[in-house]
Amino acid sequence: MNIIVIEDHDALREVTIAALQDMGHVVQGGDCAEALPELLQNFQADIMVLDLNLPGEDGISLAQRLRKSHPEIGIIMVTARIELSDKLRGYESGADIYLTKPTSVEELGAAIQALSRRIAIWSETTPQLAVDPRSLKTKERTRLLHQQLIHTTGKLPTLNELAMQYGTTPRKLNEEFAAQYGLAIVPYIIDYRLQQAHEAIENTTIPLKTLADRFGYSHSNHFITAFKKRFGYPPGSLRK
Repeated sequence: MNIIVIEDHDALREVTIAALQDMGHVVQGGDCAEALPELLQNFQADIMVLDLNLPGEDGISLAQRLRKSHPEIGIIMVTARIELSDKLRGYESGADIYLTKPTSVEELGAAIQALSRRIAIWSETTPQLAVDPRSLKTKERTRLLHQQLIHTTGKLPTLNELAMQYGTTPRKLNEEFAAQYGLAIVPYIIDYRLQQAHEAIENTTIPLKTLADRFGYSHSNHFITAFKKRFGYPPGSLRK
C-alpha cells in the first residue's frame, strides 16, 4: 500500500514509517497538514495515517478536506484523544479507523490490512498485461482474463475487444470463462462489482456517485437500480 503518515513528533513519525516499510508498504511522512499538498503532488496515497494534534490545521479539519477531495482514500486516525466525543468527531470527519495512543506498530499494521480489504483501491485504466495471453494454455489464459477484469475500473472492454486481445472468438472466450467461473464474462463481472460496491458502502464513506463511476455505470441512478435488483434494497439504506 502507498501510505502517508502525518505526525508532528519526529521520532514517532520516523519509527512508524520504518515499521510500515518493513511490512512492505511504500511510505512517506510529513510533520503537519501544510506539508501534505507537496507530498500528494508526486505520490498517490491509498491510506493516510493522521495525528489529530497537529500544529496549524488539526487532523479533524484535514480529514474533512481529504474526504471531500479524495473520497476513495483510507483514513486512519492515531491520537491520544480517548474521549467518546473525540472518537465520534473523528468518524464524522471522515475517519475509517480511529486508534488511540499508545498504538503498537502491530495494531497499526493490522488496521491497515483490514482497511486495505475494505476500501476499493482501483487503477484508473485497464491493467497492462505482463504476458501475451495468446501464448498461454486455456486455464492460464482464463485466470489472466479474470485478474484483468476484477482490476479494471470504469467501463470494461467489449467482448469483441477482449476476444481480439486473447486471440480467440467472443463465443469461445465466454465458454472458457463460464466453464471455470460458473458465469459468462458480463454477468460475472457485474455481480462481482456489485458485491464490491456493497462492501464499500457498508464500510466506507465513499460517495455513491464515485462508486458508480468506478464500477462502470454511466449514471448513479443506473447503479442504484442494479444494486436494488441484486440485493433487494437500495444502496443508501446501508448508511442510514
